[in-house]
Amino acid sequence: MDKSVAVVTGGSRGIGFGIAERLVQRGFSLAITYVHDEESAEKARWHLDRLKTRSQGILTLRGDAGDAETAAEHHRAIREKLGPVGVLVNNAGMMPVRTFEEISVKDWDETIRVNLNGAFYWCRQVVPGMKELKFGRIVNISSIAARGGGVIGPHYAASKAGMLGLTRYAAKELGPYGITVNCIAPAFIANAGIFVEWPEEKKAELKDKVFVPRLGIVEDVARAFEYLLDSPFVTGVTLDVNGGAFMI
Repeated sequence: MDKSVAVVTGGSRGIGFGIAERLVQRGFSLAITYVHDEESAEKARWHLDRLKTRSQGILTLRGDAGDAETAAEHHRAIREKLGPVGVLVNNAGMMPVRTFEEISVKDWDETIRVNLNGAFYWCRQVVPGMKELKFGRIVNISSIAARGGGVIGPHYAASKAGMLGLTRYAAKELGPYGITVNCIAPAFIANAGIFVEWPEEKKAELKDKVFVPRLGIVEDVARAFEYLLDSPFVTGVTLDVNGGAFMI
């Protein structure tokens, strides 16, 4: 695996960046995608460049992960510059907070397109190469919202629940080729997503929802990812990283 190539969509900050950092530290060549935030992408590239060795390549690719043609273009660039992809992390997503009465059709369609369609588009691109390698790790970043509803809205919950179905089917079909497909379902990660902008007093309210002394941090999710990366006999699972806020 130390010569493999990894892709993290939405990898310039938050959970995606935390996972990207671990992959580079473990010797992977890496491509991260982002859509708008040039400043975060530049900081991520600078940091990852400092971690890599001479044999590792780093690509930062700007574009919409929820656009099929963009995913195909990015994948072609990665194959040409780095090689076949052995690890895919579908992390790119959007999470506009809306209630049923507030959400528009556009909000719904955009959230499903980016969060769920994007994961499918990227899986579709990398699977043939993984079959050639006879190795693959696909990890989809879902959410507690997929099974517990969450706090963002119905559009977000539906998009993240769809990832669970995609994961289970893909695990069943791709397992014979040495490809595992799993989900991580985080919740209340204080230094990622919308919670980054929340004031401390508002974050404190979330502590009533967990059974441990603190909220989650990106490193908690990155550790869960590394477990799935190293586990050839674990596939089709949803690994909860939520401080006990949801149990099944």
